[in-house]
Amino acid sequence: MSPDVRDAQVSDVELLVLGSGTSAGVPLIGCRCDVCRSDDPRDRRSRPSVCLRLRDATGQARLVLIDTAPDLREQALREGLERCDAILFTHDHFDHTFGLDDVRRFNAVMKAAIDIYAEEATLDFLRRVYRHIFFPESNVNVSFVARLVQHVIQPCCAIDLFGLRFSALRLFHGKLPILGFRVDALDAGGNVAREQPGPLPLAYCTDVSCIPEETWPALGGLRHLVLDLLRPKPHPTHFSQAEAIDAAARIGAQETWFTHMTHDIAHREVDASLPATMRLAWDGLVLA
Repeated sequence: MSPDVRDAQVSDVELLVLGSGTSAGVPLIGCRCDVCRSDDPRDRRSRPSVCLRLRDATGQARLVLIDTAPDLREQALREGLERCDAILFTHDHFDHTFGLDDVRRFNAVMKAAIDIYAEEATLDFLRRVYRHIFFPESNVNVSFVARLVQHVIQPCCAIDLFGLRFSALRLFHGKLPILGFRVDALDAGGNVAREQPGPLPLAYCTDVSCIPEETWPALGGLRHLVLDLLRPKPHPTHFSQAEAIDAAARIGAQETWFTHMTHDIAHREVDASLPATMRLAWDGLVLA
């Protein structure tokens, strides 16, 4: 029997948490606290990023990165990543962008350019910081740089890639407007599929201190939510533990995974205290 045209066109979809830590990572340099000296591997947190791995309608393997953390090289080696078909950026902070130079290896392996998607302010930041990539004609020496194709996106914008729809969501990181992403699989007609495979639909919302009212409806009906939870104490630009739990309860995903955690969060202890549908993420977590 032929598949229904309303069925998802992708398969083997999984979300891989590459890094679940903050800008300083865990353990912190020079810190001797219990978490920084912990022998629980889930307490070792590299800088924040995730990727979507899947097979498209032709069976071709695809990989989409969300953010390029400074630890991207080590994350890619740890997880055996050998391709990158597109990169989506949440915002321009260094812990989300300072691994961009490392994607040139994916260019070399794939012999192809990589499409990148971000708001104009983030692209402007990348062009200023990575002049050697975006303005190679100004380099003193001819050098091996990443090949990137820039695309401007905005909140409420839908980006269809390889049979997945990435919907850009407005979030706030303190006073800074940033993006989160909802991900749904598409059917043969380019509409959201009737049944969603693997971990879909899911949303990735890191570095959040406020979800504006217009964004809440786009977070409905999720199978998985990955959400910012910095530490127990309040912070001006991130959800605290209590705020993250409250937001997750309002969103009501089947499963919520907290990320972007400091060394104030001991995995074993805090994870055991969370509501039944909520867990702490860790580096290497796979949602499939």
